[in-house]
Amino acid sequence: MRDLVLLHGGQHGSWCWEPLIEVLAETTPAFERVITLDMPGCGRKRSRDPSRLALADIARELNDELRDQGVSQAVLLGHSIAGVVLPLMAAQAPSLFSRLLYLSTAIPLEGQTIMQMLGTSRHGADPEHVGWPVDITSTSPEALAVAMFGRDLDERQLAWLLKEASQERTPPATQFEPASRAGYAELDIPATFILTLRDDILPVPWQRLFAERLGCAEIIEIDTPHEPFVSHPHILAEVLRHIR
Repeated sequence: MRDLVLLHGGQHGSWCWEPLIEVLAETTPAFERVITLDMPGCGRKRSRDPSRLALADIARELNDELRDQGVSQAVLLGHSIAGVVLPLMAAQAPSLFSRLLYLSTAIPLEGQTIMQMLGTSRHGADPEHVGWPVDITSTSPEALAVAMFGRDLDERQLAWLLKEASQERTPPATQFEPASRAGYAELDIPATFILTLRDDILPVPWQRLFAERLGCAEIIEIDTPHEPFVSHPHILAEVLRHIR
């Protein structure tokens, strides 16, 4: 069996996968190990200052961690803004991975930043930008977090998520450094895009465009919000159990 490697998105850390890992453990293991990574400044690395790190630095650090754990030919899953890191990880160390899974990941154009891709308007107001679920000029950070992450969560789940998310120091490079996928197109690693149909951050048409930019041969649709590992871990676990 292969290892499953999980990389979180913005304002998150390795803690976000806990509900999914619990569900995966309920049945016969589909993977040898489930390994959770933290970007510098997040999760178990909250004490780190990530402000000077480039995307390539982050990818290199994460790959080095996997090498230290003896990882080879693993399934690598990234969520949301991890979409600017996963292609670099694969291009830097293709022997580490046998399959790439993009879970509702943001994929800017080559040379475009995440923030440029998002823009400042509401969803649907500007066809050139993804937009936001609320007016970001008049919405508090906590209300924005609820609008982005809160759908289908009960009061306890939402309180836990917001408390953890408020402590994260997501590397600025993931939002403000121009994306590069140099060398990615030449890789011979199968890629699948897991599309979340009720996503409050990345509308479905944009997710389809992102899958196209990545050259994903397969799109799997799931009827969940942006964070199924918290809101619907059983649905995501079922998808992962059938990954080959």
